[in-house]
Amino acid sequence: MRNIFILSLIWSGTFAQLSPNTVGKDLDKNYVKARIHTDNDKCWNKYGNQYAAYEVPKGRGRHAMFANSVWIGGLDAGGQLHIAANTYKQTGTDFWPGPLDTANITVFSATNSAIYNKLWKVDCKDIDNFVTAFNSGSVSAGTYTIPDGIKTYPAQGTANFQKAMLPFADVNNNGVYNPQTDGDYPLIKGQQQVLSIFNDRNGLHTETHGAPMGVEIYERSYAYFEPNIDDTMQAINYTTFFHYTIYNRSNVNYNNVYITDWNDVDLGNWTDDFVGTDVSNNFAYCYNGNPIDPSAPNNAGYGNKPPVMSHAILKTICTNDGVDNNNNSQIDEPGEQFGLSRTTYFNNNNSAFPPATTNPNVAIEYYNYMTGFWKDGSAFTYSGNAYGGTIPTSFVYTGDPSTNTGWTETTAGNTPGDRRLLQSSGPFNFPAGSRIEWGYALVFSQDTSQVINTITQFNSRVVRDVRNVRYYDETHQAALCTPQVYVGIKQNDTKKISVMVYPNPAIDFISIDLSENVKTANVTLIDLLGRAIFNAQIKDGYRASLDLSTLNKGVYFVEVTSGDKKVVEKIVKN
Repeated sequence: MRNIFILSLIWSGTFAQLSPNTVGKDLDKNYVKARIHTDNDKCWNKYGNQYAAYEVPKGRGRHAMFANSVWIGGLDAGGQLHIAANTYKQTGTDFWPGPLDTANITVFSATNSAIYNKLWKVDCKDIDNFVTAFNSGSVSAGTYTIPDGIKTYPAQGTANFQKAMLPFADVNNNGVYNPQTDGDYPLIKGQQQVLSIFNDRNGLHTETHGAPMGVEIYERSYAYFEPNIDDTMQAINYTTFFHYTIYNRSNVNYNNVYITDWNDVDLGNWTDDFVGTDVSNNFAYCYNGNPIDPSAPNNAGYGNKPPVMSHAILKTICTNDGVDNNNNSQIDEPGEQFGLSRTTYFNNNNSAFPPATTNPNVAIEYYNYMTGFWKDGSAFTYSGNAYGGTIPTSFVYTGDPSTNTGWTETTAGNTPGDRRLLQSSGPFNFPAGSRIEWGYALVFSQDTSQVINTITQFNSRVVRDVRNVRYYDETHQAALCTPQVYVGIKQNDTKKISVMVYPNPAIDFISIDLSENVKTANVTLIDLLGRAIFNAQIKDGYRASLDLSTLNKGVYFVEVTSGDKKVVEKIVKN
């Protein structure tokens, strides 16, 4: 995106409008450096000299995206549209920092400014160092400074804000978040997390000019870093994740609700992009429209090895809304997930495209793009540039870009350009007082072994990367970031026996497999305070199992002792 101008507006309505914190934080655990702001703005620096801020691989000056945000909109019982969306806030904003008062659907300005108008960045190393310092007495002695992301972490709300905001390790099970005296710490997603809390009810919607919904949103941006992982899984180190917990704080039951991942894709050089959809694998993507991605002044291209940037919906549960959200002909079945239900795009106004296919200006135009329609209300249609045809479609450019068969931007004869890509889940119902969980991953794929455009390896590399990233996130994220030391018991590292504990995270049962048969081994489950919950024995074998079904969710330790050998493994109970 170019020619961006930011206008600061002060609204003198019922609620005092807060100016967002102007200091962003970078999610930079792995090979990506992504800028996060406080009020639903990501991947660009929106203050001062606006510039792209989703650098991958980081340190090389090339950016795979210019801006990213989440949109949400739906209808009330009378058919009125309520919507909140961001692009570049050139005319104003639809979002403000902080949660909503659960009694009045308002924001307490003083409290919000002091506590919630910020970002909380926490790394696994921060947590490990903190727990070590707490157990050694350095925290109580005042010789260790607790990182701000842990010390001020908004686990619990004040005043009329929601009391239980975010998950934390409650070391003494007293229900109060207190790192200083109790050793409590955040339970984060991934190995690094940047948290933002924002709402759409603190003023007039001057971006979309639509009616507010009264939503409170917790955005957890997170990443993993596993440099020694198998080559086929290296995509995890080039991926960022975004998870949203969204509360409907209003007294309105919304229907026909869509939630959308909006992107100004700008893959390297911003003038030559194409987009597409892999419907069967639930993701949209951006790729270079030319074999070489050239550089321009202040805009570095990826050269002769242009990558592919995939936007993949994550496994997020949607239940009890009365809608078949994953299109499997079942309504509200156990484990029902949000799926990809629409992909659309639009063009930047600064090029010669039909006016109906360019940037939205008013609420209905934003909602149209979320739901499969152009600005003028006409449906996206199969073939050509998706405008003006006769066959409505829910997804754009569903052909195979590696062979240019089916409907792709190339077979359509399109000119590469400055695209905006949107992927949506919906329609669903969003009753008053309810909550949804939704998220997506940004997956960067690039062939660096030879001079080649990565899109030619779409089926072998790009699809594999998306699948592997999803799998890794689903199987690892809940167990990776727990302390390396624990309160109340000491671990004997001198003599160990190898052990595998699975599944981890667990729900009802875990299995413990030893690396060798033993005559006798004692298995003890221990909580964070070092208390033995229960015991089991292995006799003349190598395997045991423990029933966790009656335990509370949280972090535990499995201690296995056989003779003078001992090992302790962390587990997470979901």
